[in-house]
Amino acid sequence: MKIDPKNDVLWRVYLLYILMVLFGIMVLIKIIVIQVRDKDELLLEAEKREERFKEVEAHRGNVISKNGTLLATSIPVFDVFFDPCAPHDTVFDKEINQLADKLSRKFGKKSKARYAADFKKARADKKRYVRIATKLSMADYKEVSEYPVFRHGKNKGGFITERRYVRNLPYGLLAARTIGYSRENEKDSVFVYVGIEGAYNEYLKGKSGQQAYRRINGNFWMPVPDPFNSEPINGDDVYTSIDIELQDVAENALMNCLIDNKAEQGCVVLMDVKSGFVEVMASLSYNEKTSKYDEMYNFALRHNVEPGSTFKALTMLALLENDPSLSIDDKVHIGTTGYKTFYRRTLQDSHKVNDEKGYTTIRNAFEQSSNIAFATLVEETFKNNPQRFIDLIYETKINEPLNLDIKGAANPYIKNTNDKTWSKLTLPWMSVGYEVQITPIQLLTYYNAIANDGVMVKPQFVKEIRHGSEVIKTFDTIVINESIASPRTIEALQELLKGVVDNGTAKSMSKLGFSVAGKTGTAQISQGGGYNKKNYTATFIGYFPADDPQYSCIIMVSNPLAGKYYGSSVSAPVFKELAEKIYATRLGIVEEAGDHQADCEAFTKSSMVYYDDFMNFCNIEDIPFIDDVESDTWVNVKMTEDETFVTHVDFEEGKVPDVKGMNATDAVCLLESMGWKVTFTGYGKVKTQSVKAGSELKKGSVINLSLSTK
Repeated sequence: MKIDPKNDVLWRVYLLYILMVLFGIMVLIKIIVIQVRDKDELLLEAEKREERFKEVEAHRGNVISKNGTLLATSIPVFDVFFDPCAPHDTVFDKEINQLADKLSRKFGKKSKARYAADFKKARADKKRYVRIATKLSMADYKEVSEYPVFRHGKNKGGFITERRYVRNLPYGLLAARTIGYSRENEKDSVFVYVGIEGAYNEYLKGKSGQQAYRRINGNFWMPVPDPFNSEPINGDDVYTSIDIELQDVAENALMNCLIDNKAEQGCVVLMDVKSGFVEVMASLSYNEKTSKYDEMYNFALRHNVEPGSTFKALTMLALLENDPSLSIDDKVHIGTTGYKTFYRRTLQDSHKVNDEKGYTTIRNAFEQSSNIAFATLVEETFKNNPQRFIDLIYETKINEPLNLDIKGAANPYIKNTNDKTWSKLTLPWMSVGYEVQITPIQLLTYYNAIANDGVMVKPQFVKEIRHGSEVIKTFDTIVINESIASPRTIEALQELLKGVVDNGTAKSMSKLGFSVAGKTGTAQISQGGGYNKKNYTATFIGYFPADDPQYSCIIMVSNPLAGKYYGSSVSAPVFKELAEKIYATRLGIVEEAGDHQADCEAFTKSSMVYYDDFMNFCNIEDIPFIDDVESDTWVNVKMTEDETFVTHVDFEEGKVPDVKGMNATDAVCLLESMGWKVTFTGYGKVKTQSVKAGSELKKGSVINLSLSTK
């Protein structure tokens, strides 16, 4: 029988149509089932497989000292978790007790049995994220990762880690307040940075990247490729002007001062005269909870004080600027009683300043810090126009905020005649440093301007910003005031400040091996609106060397209670210790160096010398020598008419070496590397040492060196 081709084609078409209809009906039924029966289950599964981006934290930049050492850096830490459901039964059953034992020994939080029981329960309950430890160091993380079970990795051992960075201060609390830190703002759940960390946060923080993650079975998140993934850009490094060696000297000296004087708090600020860069800033306060001194509060920046007699340098400026004919050798009558009444309030001097007729020169009044003399001068000069006195002080710009990069500095308060608290008594009282408020760093900025021939520069803490080796920003000196006063006035102030040390209240500083200019200040602290004779602020502020100023420095100590309260006896010794260290190791050596001259005695008369220095000397002078050392740091040198011999120097642990004849830098380097502290008098080479060579001495003890240029 012959089949009609036309009918055969139709049959095939109908069959295909019927199949397509049936498939469509099945799809429709499946959609309905999904929408009605499986909707919740499938949505949950889809949610489990969702993708999201996680922030990839950038490495925060470093904060670096003037010396090139790290002041703050970020180090990785690891949070470790355990998925007890991930290991295979054979691995879990065989090794879980061993893991429990290791964790118990490592962390001591639980017993071996407790760890094992908790893991088994978590596995039975299908808990997949058990916290093991947080903030593990790299070394601890590597150790824990090799423990039983964990050593099989994430998928087979359930070892889960999360890396993050924490800020580390290699020098501990040294300069910690200046360097700064972060604290979490609980209200907004964000980190707030203070100090240098806060001032330069935009540079330090870098830029976070992002990584796409997909949720997979077992509630794990797996990183996946994505066009929107980005690598983090690490933060820039901040190079500060802080000299960590001088900071250490200053903090130790301040700490001893506060302890010895039972003081409430104190600060030290050291500034480069020409540039204004701050090399030391230390603030210590007594912590009643710990019964120790620490950097709880930046006293140097945030604490306004009545400056007392240190304000007389401003008063003197106003007097000299107001009357070009006034001479510091002019006389003023202050009486013979030692006290004087101004508007029914009595002002007195701490010691006799006048001659038998009741007179003293302005020079002597400044050097001896006479309250009566300055109150009398200001009252007589500005009584009829007190605003003139204020205007002359304002012209220095000491009344204006410094707008420091480090936030939180208090603003000065130097009232004028429009102030509601102004009275007839204000003028004489202000002349000696009361009824005004000023921070230590603001006061130092003014004295630094005197040292800088009248140019007032802004205190700064950072010199450069670098990204790797590339310098992306430098910070130059910022001039606040081109001239705080006329050259005549500046010269007179420099002469007066030098006289305070040579002849006046800071005469104890005159025996140093270099010149110092400065001013002492002892101010009663206001208590409840009045003053008493129990609470004082003791200050010494000055600069050195006086004839070529390189550094200015302020030491302020609040509320000393051990019996001494004058700036000359409380604060000046800290200034002296810091200045001696600087001069002996920096300024004195610079002065010594100069042009090269052949000086064989520098090596033959020294007990030992630095090997590289001697080799350089011999190369320059073309001197042949014989040595029996391959590579040494310290050597002895003996020269005869014909030959030069170099021999090795042996050091005994705990025994003091002979450093006589060495230059100060080498002697300090050697002795401090062996664990002792060093103090100086004079400058140049070591003439004598307080502890005899060969003596046994406990580490941390102090060795005093007497230096001489001869």
